[in-house]
Amino acid sequence: MLAKHFAKRLSVALFGILLGQFPLITLAQQTPPAQSAQETPAQPTSPPINEAEQKAARALQAREKARQEQQKALEELEGSIKLSKERQAELQEEVARLEGDRQNLASGLIETADRIKTLERSLNESEARLKILFQDETALKVSLAEQRDALSGILAALQRIGRNPPPALAIKPSDALDAVRSAILLSTLVPEIRIEAQALASQLEQLINLKTKINEEKLALQTGLEKLNEERKRLDLLIAKKQEEEQKNRQAIKDESAKTEQLALKANSLNELIASMEREIEAARQAVQDAKESEKLAIEQEIATKKQKIAALKNAARLSPAIPFDKIKGLLRLPVEGTIIKQYGSANGFGGKAEGLSLATRSGAQVTSPADGWVVYSGPFRSFGKLLIINAGGGYHILLAGLENLTAELGQFILANEPIGQMKQTKLAQSDVLQDSASRPVLYLELRKDGVAIDPAPWWTVALKEKADG
Repeated sequence: MLAKHFAKRLSVALFGILLGQFPLITLAQQTPPAQSAQETPAQPTSPPINEAEQKAARALQAREKARQEQQKALEELEGSIKLSKERQAELQEEVARLEGDRQNLASGLIETADRIKTLERSLNESEARLKILFQDETALKVSLAEQRDALSGILAALQRIGRNPPPALAIKPSDALDAVRSAILLSTLVPEIRIEAQALASQLEQLINLKTKINEEKLALQTGLEKLNEERKRLDLLIAKKQEEEQKNRQAIKDESAKTEQLALKANSLNELIASMEREIEAARQAVQDAKESEKLAIEQEIATKKQKIAALKNAARLSPAIPFDKIKGLLRLPVEGTIIKQYGSANGFGGKAEGLSLATRSGAQVTSPADGWVVYSGPFRSFGKLLIINAGGGYHILLAGLENLTAELGQFILANEPIGQMKQTKLAQSDVLQDSASRPVLYLELRKDGVAIDPAPWWTVALKEKADG
């Protein structure tokens, strides 16, 4: 408002200075008031300009330019993230040492997946801070663009004053009247010019500080992404090693996978799919049998205290669930780092209730198994996209949908927190760092007991439940 008010005063008091080519002090001599008044009507008039439209156009242009600069900065950042050949060789040697060591291999997978989740959590926070800084930077640039005309007037007036200082009265007394007139104008305008100049300096200082913070956050983001890239490479090598160890079962898995695809095409619902799998697929039938035996063994061991349960879950050498699924409530972690956008039982947008949990994740987020269990289905299924079904024993099934890559295979026994796949991967510059409306990958999780969807909330750790409720 102050800039606009000052611009109007400049246009009235210094019309000849701002729009003409006359020096400040000789204005009265070269364009006498009477002559100017007579000539003014004869001057060509320009069509009226809509100031609001100009201001909006400048703001839009500044906003688009700022966004392009930010996207370019993110693309350059992403392009600089590379894993050196030396580091890749070190990782390959590290994984090669796990030859035939199933327990260490499983521990390596779980620990690596855990580090990836921690890094993803840190990167989510860093991207959120960077997003706010980008928004502040854009708003400041838009504000400067909107004030361009007023600021141009200020700078032009200051420039002319500097080029044409008031004449010395002792040298040319005939300019005394002009000097007095100029002094009167300056005594009125200079304080406002000073205020506007100070405001401009303050905004420019804010912009410099913002750019410094943005550069610091970009450096932290780059460091985090490089570490994440390294951990993902390690995980890929570990998964490849695990698959190599299980090569002898690969042909049987391939044959059964073909059967699952046929059953999936025939099934009209998840219940039908699970039921037909457990009837006709050997791996699924074996999973049911193993789950029953495991539950009996776990009951015999009488693992009762929370400390005992946690210790049992940390045993990477186990080949079956150490604890019955209904006995580990409050101990499980969510399968992915993200934000819960839809809870079990909330409106699903189609007049019904959501039967599962939906989590918005970062691009390419690592997904892990929520609990121990046997993979009884791994592949595409109708509108679910790529679907993974885990038989957790005791009539419980865990369904995970929305993944882009699945690494868990049919018939495989997987441990809690073991990696099972990844979410959709997009470029950093195309993520929600720059856009509020950018769609993020969504993981859908559903828990079923004897074919009926139930609320999974009691199984998550206390911290996760408090976070979801808050």
